[in-house]
Amino acid sequence: PQPPPARCPGRAGRAGLAQAVFQEPVTFEDVAVHFSAEEWGGLAGWQKGLYKEMMMENYRLIASLAGSAGPKPEIVQKLERGEELHLGDPPAAPMGGSPQDPGTADSRRRRLSGCAAAAATCKRKELSLADRVKLLQALESPSASLSSVAKLFGISKSQAGRIGRRREQILADWHTNANPLRKRKREGKGGEVEDALFTWFQQALARGERLSGPILKAKAQELALSSGRDFEATDGWLCRWKTRHN
Repeated sequence: PQPPPARCPGRAGRAGLAQAVFQEPVTFEDVAVHFSAEEWGGLAGWQKGLYKEMMMENYRLIASLAGSAGPKPEIVQKLERGEELHLGDPPAAPMGGSPQDPGTADSRRRRLSGCAAAAATCKRKELSLADRVKLLQALESPSASLSSVAKLFGISKSQAGRIGRRREQILADWHTNANPLRKRKREGKGGEVEDALFTWFQQALARGERLSGPILKAKAQELALSSGRDFEATDGWLCRWKTRHN
């Protein structure tokens, strides 16, 4: 009998894998990113919209890791109601002590920095091409600082700086209609075949063609052969290709 085809992990599998990375349960507050009133007032409307999207994504991720949503945090309730957020310090909660000892201002600031770092680790290890373009647009604002933009996107200041330094390459990728959901540009012979296959895939969909796994693998082999690449399109490779290109 033929072996079963390789399968991509489903949402539950990815959630279980992510949960296994953490020694302790991750809460929404661990990945929430808070802004001071001054920082919030300096954000443009589209930046506030992006913040809402990020916070809701983080909330849904934490709910999937926990297996249930639980009580909705106040910030999520406000976002769902479309209320204006007046953000200062994070909601009162134990900061390494007890509810009666919320911690000092320094401990709250350390907690806030930890939240941003946790968000980057849990949800945004890599930004998609579309998000990197948005980040570059945010950096163009006269009132924007590197740290505030990094905080908005849930990444570190150094990562935001690296994206800023690669501005020309990122915009070139964007203008050549590269996959906007791609998070990392693959290098080498496999990456070239994958990019060529994705371009062909988009064109085939536009023509209304019906595609399947065997068709995609055969086309990948054809593209590799025509470019003189040593490449094998396996079921596992196809699964990873689908995941990388959403």
